[in-house]
Amino acid sequence: MARAAAAAAICFVVFVSPPVLSAQDTRAAELERERAQKAAALHPYKPGRLENLLLYFEQSNPLVRLSPHNGFFIDYGYTRKPVGSGIALGAGYRHDLFARKARIELEAGLSVKKYRLLRADLSMPYLADGRFELGIEAVDRYNPQEDFYGLGPLSLREDRVNFRFKGRDYLARAVVRPVDWLQVGTRIGRTTTAIGPGSDTAYPSLETRFTDASAPGLILQPNFNYGDVFAAVDYRDSTGNARSGGYYSLAVRRFDTVGIDQYDFRQIDAVVQQFFPIFDKKRVIAAQVALSAASAGSGDQVPFYLKPTLGGARTLRSVDEYRFRDDNVMFMNLEYRWEAFSALDMALFTDWGKVAARASDLDLSDLEHAYGIGFRFNTAKSVLLRFDIAAGGSEGIQYLINFSNVF
Repeated sequence: MARAAAAAAICFVVFVSPPVLSAQDTRAAELERERAQKAAALHPYKPGRLENLLLYFEQSNPLVRLSPHNGFFIDYGYTRKPVGSGIALGAGYRHDLFARKARIELEAGLSVKKYRLLRADLSMPYLADGRFELGIEAVDRYNPQEDFYGLGPLSLREDRVNFRFKGRDYLARAVVRPVDWLQVGTRIGRTTTAIGPGSDTAYPSLETRFTDASAPGLILQPNFNYGDVFAAVDYRDSTGNARSGGYYSLAVRRFDTVGIDQYDFRQIDAVVQQFFPIFDKKRVIAAQVALSAASAGSGDQVPFYLKPTLGGARTLRSVDEYRFRDDNVMFMNLEYRWEAFSALDMALFTDWGKVAARASDLDLSDLEHAYGIGFRFNTAKSVLLRFDIAAGGSEGIQYLINFSNVF
């Protein structure tokens, strides 16, 4: 009986198991075919049309032939182009000299509002394997439509005027970069200034509404000798479109008038930026705090055209550029940025700021503010076009278009 049972079990294994194993093999083969089909259907990531266009401008840069590292160049905008000067072009010549022991750059810029710049720079930027730089620079600026609303936090939009500013700067600099993320330097120079009637016919010229008492420096514009020391720590992952890291800078400078003792002053500028990535850096919290404080000695004043300003696309987006002006300015920016789709980031932002005659009044009370939403057409390395819509002030909705990031 036992032998019969064992024989039956053996027969069952022999006749039943092969079909089961065969079915398992068939299923495994089927799964393998499905994986192969899916793998064949997969394609490498291909940027969309918009991203391809932006990458073309950034990487292949159709202007690169017009703007080489060495030789004659043409650029959109120009060095230190003033905000509000309108569309501008820059052109000139630059080249390494003497087997890269020196470099020369000659530049001219012109905007549609007839802002002009002439600049010449001679430097030795590659000393000590690029860790040390010496340079001299001369700059001639002509800004015919600078805006002025009066001084202090209570200035009125209805008092808007414009003025012409002409200035020449002659300076020498020394910059040390002991490590990639640290820069320390000093500059000494002389600047000449001249104020005149503005050319913007939409608004009155400054001298028709303000006096030297309400706009110090309106009548007399002296020449200045100046010097400063500065330091900057920069460990951002990208200078043009940062998504992590930080940037901190501090500059202390002194202006001494030539021949008179009426407008001597000191100024401190400090900036703190921090970028907090979320997950894979497709979402970022970006924060900035900045301070500019000028102080004059007893009997001296800071000329109105050299006072720090608040307002516009980089500081307080609910008001116009240069809307507020005084000896001391503080502002804060906070943005939540996220990738809406390839080549387009969006941002929710808020700005806060204040101007004051005394640095001790730069507290957190009575702050001007802004909030809004922004659209940034970009690549990983730079923001090519920024459109912000801002509210929060008493001057209505502001629409701002720029060709760079806020910070």
